[in-house]
Amino acid sequence: MQPGVPGVPGGLQPPAGLQRPPGPLMGPPSQGGVRPLGAMPPPPGSAIPAPGGMPAPAMNGPTIPGGKPPPLEQFQRMSLQGTPSQPNVDMQRTSTPGQLGPPGAFPSPVGGAPPAVPMGGMPPPGMLGVRPPGMPLSMGAAPVAPPSSGMPISVPNISPPSMNSGNLAGIPGPGAPGGAPFVRPPGLMPGAPLGAPPGAPSPPGGMPPRPMFPAPPVGAGGPPPPFAGPLGVPPPGAAPPGMAPPPGMPQPPPMPGMVTGPPGPPGFSAPPPPGPGGMQRPPPGQPQPQQQQNRIDPSQIPRPVSAPIGPVIFDTRVAGSHVTPPPAASRFVVRDRGSAGPRYMRATLNQVPFSADLLNNSAMPLAVCISPLALPDPNDDQIQVVDFGDMGPVRCSRCKAYMNPFMRFMSSGRTFVCNFCGHSNQTPEAYFCHLGPDGRRRDADERPELCRGSVEFVATQDFMVRPPMPPVHFFVIDVTAAAVSSGVTQTICDCISRVLDDIPGPERTMVGIATFDSTIHFYSVRPGSSQPQMLVVPDVTELYVPDSAPLILNLEQNKEALQALLGQIPSMFSQGARSSDSCGGAAVEAGILALQPSGGKVHAFVCSLPSVGLHALKNRDAGAVNDKEKMAFLSSQDNTLKSLATVAADFQVSVDISFLSQGYVDIATFSDITSSTGGTIYQYTPFNPVLDHDQVLNDLKWNVVRPQGLEAVMRLRCSQGLEVDHYLGAFYRQLANVTDVYLPAIDCDKSILATVRHVEKLSAGAECYLQAALLYTTTDGQRRIRVHTLALPITDNISTVFKGADLDAQISTISRRLAASLPGTTLGAARESITSNTVATLAAYRKYCAANSSAVQLILPEALKLLPLYALSLLKGPALKDGAKPDERSLWMSHMMSLPAARITPLLYPRLLPLLKILEGQEEVEGLSDGVVLSSEVMETGGAYLLENGMEALLHLDKMASPQLFLELFGVSLDDLLRNPHPVALVPRDTPASQRLQDLLVKVRVHRSSFLRLRVTRKGDAHEAAFFNMLVEDRSTAGMSYVEYLCQVHRLIQLKLQ
Repeated sequence: MQPGVPGVPGGLQPPAGLQRPPGPLMGPPSQGGVRPLGAMPPPPGSAIPAPGGMPAPAMNGPTIPGGKPPPLEQFQRMSLQGTPSQPNVDMQRTSTPGQLGPPGAFPSPVGGAPPAVPMGGMPPPGMLGVRPPGMPLSMGAAPVAPPSSGMPISVPNISPPSMNSGNLAGIPGPGAPGGAPFVRPPGLMPGAPLGAPPGAPSPPGGMPPRPMFPAPPVGAGGPPPPFAGPLGVPPPGAAPPGMAPPPGMPQPPPMPGMVTGPPGPPGFSAPPPPGPGGMQRPPPGQPQPQQQQNRIDPSQIPRPVSAPIGPVIFDTRVAGSHVTPPPAASRFVVRDRGSAGPRYMRATLNQVPFSADLLNNSAMPLAVCISPLALPDPNDDQIQVVDFGDMGPVRCSRCKAYMNPFMRFMSSGRTFVCNFCGHSNQTPEAYFCHLGPDGRRRDADERPELCRGSVEFVATQDFMVRPPMPPVHFFVIDVTAAAVSSGVTQTICDCISRVLDDIPGPERTMVGIATFDSTIHFYSVRPGSSQPQMLVVPDVTELYVPDSAPLILNLEQNKEALQALLGQIPSMFSQGARSSDSCGGAAVEAGILALQPSGGKVHAFVCSLPSVGLHALKNRDAGAVNDKEKMAFLSSQDNTLKSLATVAADFQVSVDISFLSQGYVDIATFSDITSSTGGTIYQYTPFNPVLDHDQVLNDLKWNVVRPQGLEAVMRLRCSQGLEVDHYLGAFYRQLANVTDVYLPAIDCDKSILATVRHVEKLSAGAECYLQAALLYTTTDGQRRIRVHTLALPITDNISTVFKGADLDAQISTISRRLAASLPGTTLGAARESITSNTVATLAAYRKYCAANSSAVQLILPEALKLLPLYALSLLKGPALKDGAKPDERSLWMSHMMSLPAARITPLLYPRLLPLLKILEGQEEVEGLSDGVVLSSEVMETGGAYLLENGMEALLHLDKMASPQLFLELFGVSLDDLLRNPHPVALVPRDTPASQRLQDLLVKVRVHRSSFLRLRVTRKGDAHEAAFFNMLVEDRSTAGMSYVEYLCQVHRLIQLKLQ
């Protein structure tokens, strides 16, 4: 039964500024504000430090006036935005604010709370002119300076993509030769303008960014470019540099100084990866040849690395105008000045085109990333709760938009004009107030709905069709022979038992438990009974739920009995011969049936692929032979699960599934039920009880205590001239109501993407409005409406459109669209779509904003200068790389369809932290840097590195590292470590290096709001291969290098504009 009135969306507010409750895996909660949402009570027995009892963290940036520094345990996010190479005189810059992510949980090996992590970045990249050897510097005429809002990069002329290759044009296959090496022209000073004589000085401050490396003209002196044909087009059958020749064509011999095979990791027997252009690199730490020293410095091109800074203040509006938000993954403190903060609503364009034609010319999407329950920074302006009593929130009588700061009051305050539809409404008598001399209500600054962009209303009975539902958790545990023998059952029961102590509101919370092997077992605890009662359902093809005893129990009254039951289950099913068959699919449906009367959440823990009963699945992992079959495996093999998901959503049942398996479990099929019900998929494959126990405990605990809402419905309203085209995300749509999205559960880690389109021309110079309203139930049983209103300026200038582009929102949109389209396409087509979208956007900027620039320059919009890098990361990521397993692709798709923008960019471009100086005590672990570029070039012989993306972490030690370091970290020598066939457990040890590493891991986990599934790489294992595959800027079997991709994008732009 649907809890909301169709067409009447609204929103609930979880506690603002909420911190995870303290405990073995949690940090202390933040302190409350004036009339904010109530903070979630800590778990029993947790110690909460008194306000002001904690020392303030050191800040490298501006302080927050009038506010306390964020708690030391507050999880923070790193800035992934690079800084521009030169100040732009005509472009509004917003490069300092940042964002704070949701709190995480971790077991701290040291006493006290970990300090806050200062945010930062690296100095502005310089510009360096480079050309292939033998090519003259002069191009006949000096290039025209590009507009100040662009970053020009001069790139060599390379061949266009092969028309015969099924892969992405320009991505090399195994054995493909690379292009010519890039070197700096003799006598050209770093920073000298392109076309200037050798030794020319740099342009004065405020001039446009300088070009990076000039391209040789066709037909110039020196060796001809490879595969050169007329106008730079390759001859028939030829492939561009860095690509394998088309099928049937002979393999060209490798060029001097180039390798033909895939690169290997530095410090190992395989040859090191080639440099940009296919140059062979010497091992790390070796002297560089003169020619290689003159090539492009990787630090000179745009990268998402910036210098460390402290939290900065971001005002959503300044002088009555919208302000471009800071990077999503950076740390910032929001001051709500009447428009919603970027944590809740982030548009792909901060300057909206006035017409559909202008939007099409820009080749950029117009969409909004909505995270209605995003966790705020404790120092943000907290969302206020407004209670109008029986009158309910004031709304427009025509479009039902909620009162917001942009509605205009007329007739001395007796009417108000809706800013969405323009309708004039009578002001309710109880809401009347006189206007001041400026035309504003005299109480505007005293009413949150009239001065804040985000506000929360208490819902009236009109927004309810039944009493608010209580929190209900139903745990479904795998007890098959494989689960018991691998330690899965023991781990699950132990984690659930500990989490029962932390669930908030135990007096209202209901809990149920079921187990399954080839049959399903329900459990009931009768009042006065010392032993639980097991109710077995032997028929797993015709399911039913026993009604002879209560299966859903009150947590406060039955917690001890439930914990005793969980302690007995592992030993109960370890005795005697156990069934190896699994009815996991039927068990999930049984949990849904048990929750139909009340609604709630099913937590299913699955160890192996279901083999019997309803929703039994086949192993599709080894049957793919071509791209079409590979993509087909990303679709469900059981359409009945889609119908089951619809039933679950109708009864307000959400499903979370955790896979603790050793192999294939068909995530693609199970994702149908989690995505439609607002659930989450967790994967711990291959599961190891020693390495993964704390990860499972952390994830489960955060799942039940994080800010979340139940039985929710959301709608996005647009002002006149705009309308919502479609939504993308994890939700359920009813055929009878296509304007709303239904969410049996929603939490602070979920976001929804709404694509907006023009229905008529807008008025340039005015503002358009977007309002997201979420109606749902809090975990303490209150019905609330959370409203976020965003005002965006309208422009008829395409240059202004590009200046207002939001890279994080655009990357989120591209990633989510890719995830939604993968099941119906091929790998080749998906790869081409990523590059073609990138080329279309950059070509549009070149055509309309930088038409007078030299053709040899790749002009990157300042706001989108990292777009090619993130596009390359998508191409080399789990979704599109060759050899990825179906479950790996399906899990990536599930993440992209639900994560907010601040979580997506770290997944695409991880952080590489050098550890050697820290482990040796040469540097103190006071704060976290943004790491180094993702390239093996920066890795030193004998070094130690931590690579993390916010979800998993890899610890890599070079084989030439100090033997003492291996002994201090692992307790064994390198030889013993390599001979050990079992996964390496990084156990805290009483050694200086181990303690420093644990301190660093704590800070990284705090910063990323995740426990991080940590693995140690060893020579030749899968973790080492994964480590080097995540160095996205290197050329590898997954694709070309970053510099090569920039050259490829530049050539495709040239072809598109011809």
